[in-house]
Amino acid sequence: EREAKVLAGLDHPGVPKTRDFFLRGGRWIMVQSRAPGSSLAARIEAGERFEASALESLLREGLEILAYLHGLHPPVIHRDIKPGNVMVDRGTDGSLRVSLVDFGAIQARVRGADSVASTSVGTFGFIPMEQMIGQARPASDLFALAMTVVVAASHRWPEALPLDEGTGRVDLDALGLQLSPALRRTLEAMLEPIVGKRVATAQEALRLLSPAGAALAVPTTMAVAQNQGEVRLGWLWNGCMGLSGLAAGLIYLVFFDAFSETALIQISALWVAPFAFGFAGRLAERNGKRHPVGVAMLWAGAAVAALIFFIYGIFPSL
Repeated sequence: EREAKVLAGLDHPGVPKTRDFFLRGGRWIMVQSRAPGSSLAARIEAGERFEASALESLLREGLEILAYLHGLHPPVIHRDIKPGNVMVDRGTDGSLRVSLVDFGAIQARVRGADSVASTSVGTFGFIPMEQMIGQARPASDLFALAMTVVVAASHRWPEALPLDEGTGRVDLDALGLQLSPALRRTLEAMLEPIVGKRVATAQEALRLLSPAGAALAVPTTMAVAQNQGEVRLGWLWNGCMGLSGLAAGLIYLVFFDAFSETALIQISALWVAPFAFGFAGRLAERNGKRHPVGVAMLWAGAAVAALIFFIYGIFPSL
């Protein structure tokens, strides 16, 4: 019932209106308006080709729908965007009207399900890595929409698309598609495999798609340099946490009897600080923070400060 009420509350021209929902045989049945046109999958299978302007309209209208859905509280994540769930209707002037259908996959999000339950929704090839492990977020829908547009442009399904081995992205150059600069940069930003590097919101993607979006795009060479730097930082986080584990093992397993209780607490900084630094840095990098080293240093400093407060403020009274 809760999922049905969420769907019934959606109010956007690109989302079929829910007219009624009722319980029958222990299952909730929803009655929705029929979206105009035919599915993008049917059009692709029929051999319909989309010119660059139509592809740009397809992406823009899809992003506008997602901007609405993701702007709700809580955000409504579709989780299963693919050609079969995108309805396209051509106007008499050749313009496209896009609708997004089949919202059954939002159930896990509405229920607040854990990651195990969430992995059962979505279609392989159209879902990004984070969704495969049950961590879908608004940016996951952006990846799926971009993949849908690429399939419409190339008439090649995800398993047949070429990949850039250096970045893991779909290689748009190898497809030889005639795309406008705005459409290309937006698709590349949405198809980034690593969620922390992918464009995060539909509004941001719409800005990239606009004429002024070129100023927002990150040059490829800069992106590659950032990727290489983050790989090195990954070793830094792991190394710090590994050293902290080694220090803790030596202190408490090898030299435990050689120190007094007070000394053991005082030298705990030898493992607490590097562990806090490595853990915080990895967490910051995973969440896409711009300055993970700064975040890591703040956490390490806070951990040492807390330890000093314990040693001189609390421990003497115990």
